[in-house]
Amino acid sequence: MVKYDIIKINNKNVRMVPQGITNMKFSQELDKAVARIKERIEREVPDTGYFRNFAEDFANSDEKLCAKAVSLSVERDENVDGNALLLVSVLHPFMNIDASLMLASGKRDKILEYMNKDGFKDEIIRKIHELADSFM
Repeated sequence: MVKYDIIKINNKNVRMVPQGITNMKFSQELDKAVARIKERIEREVPDTGYFRNFAEDFANSDEKLCAKAVSLSVERDENVDGNALLLVSVLHPFMNIDASLMLASGKRDKILEYMNKDGFKDEIIRKIHELADSFM
């Protein structure tokens, strides 16, 4: 999932920040992560056979969102050869727990079609907010 550098430890919580990530506007970071995931799906997910799970993460810069980081990931479907799962996860701002949701499943072309449809960005932002709200 996400690798962390522990930068400060106090008696109330452990504050962690994803490695090598700088804060930008949330929407821009989401656009970059979606573009990188699409590229990696096209390049790394075969029609049949094994592929390695992968993820794209970014730090949350939206103060209204109760999350430290957001992750888009693609995992291999263990039950169906050649199928993949597209997931979104949010990391709790203070504890080392996350909430995740499956966005799509199927072959490479089906997942790319889902990601290219109109309204995908609005849908994923809504789901990210739902997951972050589940921490409250």
